[in-house]
Amino acid sequence: MLVAAGCTPQSVTEEGRAVYGLYNLFLYIAAVVFVVVSGLVIWSVIRYRRRDDELPKQTHGNNRLELTWTLIPTVIVLVLFVFTMQAQNKVLDQSGDADVNITATAFQWSWRFAYEGTGAEVVGSPESIPEMVVPVGQTIRVKLLSADVVHSFYVPQTLFKRQAIPGTENLFDLTFEKTGLFHGQCTQFCGLQHPDMVFRVRVVSQGEYQSWLAAETRRGAAGQPGT
Repeated sequence: MLVAAGCTPQSVTEEGRAVYGLYNLFLYIAAVVFVVVSGLVIWSVIRYRRRDDELPKQTHGNNRLELTWTLIPTVIVLVLFVFTMQAQNKVLDQSGDADVNITATAFQWSWRFAYEGTGAEVVGSPESIPEMVVPVGQTIRVKLLSADVVHSFYVPQTLFKRQAIPGTENLFDLTFEKTGLFHGQCTQFCGLQHPDMVFRVRVVSQGEYQSWLAAETRRGAAGQPGT
């Protein structure tokens, strides 16, 4: 269990750090509860094991103990609720202006990434994995759409997933803190070629991003159909 718990990736985005911290808080509290409860169970088994045929002393209720083991879980739940709301507000915050606006359209069975106001567009296919190129350290606002059925936008190393629902616009921000190439995929079964719905997020320096964007804009790929 401890090895499995250590498999959670550290997030590469500012928003994901809040999720990662919340996950660790839940893990630490759960570990303490596990140790306390397991210790009490083991102590009770040893301390009150059967030694003879006499019935041990019977206790009919203890208001202090009952109040204690009611209040402790209540306080734990309230604390976790508060920290969960804080992390959620951090992940969903869109109060500031975005540096890059991308419309990500999921379709059977690939992705289209359109860079608003530039004419640059990346269209994938099951044979050609699309890459969403973004600059490091800048706020990326993604407008997630679906052209047909329900899909899911998931990049494991961001610790973030969002559904792409037909007729619904889902907005979210991602601020990548390190450069690199990160795998993404659809995690909602959407048809026979669902396993082919993969993509990549390439995070580059701001200079590299501007050069890439200029090249894609000159290529004039905007307007290509997604299906």
